[in-house]
Amino acid sequence: MYLYAGSAYGPGGIPARVKRHLKPDKKVHWHIDRLTNAGTVVSVIPVPGGKECAIVAAALRLPGVSAPSPEFGSSDCAICPAHLLRLPDRIALDALAADIADLILVKSEGE
Repeated sequence: MYLYAGSAYGPGGIPARVKRHLKPDKKVHWHIDRLTNAGTVVSVIPVPGGKECAIVAAALRLPGVSAPSPEFGSSDCAICPAHLLRLPDRIALDALAADIADLILVKSEGE
């Protein structure tokens, strides 16, 4: 299973971007379109105000999370190894979301 962290700064914000990503057979515009056209989206975890790089950094601190495809989704990012992360085989998505939110909050408090 994979986690993709992306932003939604365009018109319509998160709802519009998620709707587009869940649409079948869409025109490929972003890296993630190749995966969502070929695979199955299992879950969407919106993080309003969340920065994609903070989400990636938080997720990479969790056990078993890795970035198997360098620069995937982050070709314009000088910070992250990738914005597509591989998750451990057995992971509870609700716990993952809570862990990432907690890690992001901890990071924000220290700034």
